[in-house]
Amino acid sequence: MPEEEPEQPVHDRALLTIHISGGQIKEYDLTTAELNAFLNWYDTKDAGSGPAKYAFTKTWNKGPFKKRTEYVIFDKILTFDVDEYEVENP
Repeated sequence: MPEEEPEQPVHDRALLTIHISGGQIKEYDLTTAELNAFLNWYDTKDAGSGPAKYAFTKTWNKGPFKKRTEYVIFDKILTFDVDEYEVENP
């Protein structure tokens, strides 16, 4: 009887594209947990409470910096798109 290969873990991710007033477009490749944190912040702020900005930790072009953070301001967001996908063995 042939051995079955163990199933590879599948990790859900999403590409979040945010359209900012002034014509800027920001894209973030997020885990499901990171996407849910953003959506919760957005809904909470839309309901009238919570911070005006959301922080994304930049993991690209780190250079000599200890940490890089990009902030998105709630009232500058015109719209956003979420494209979900799966990754095997990230």
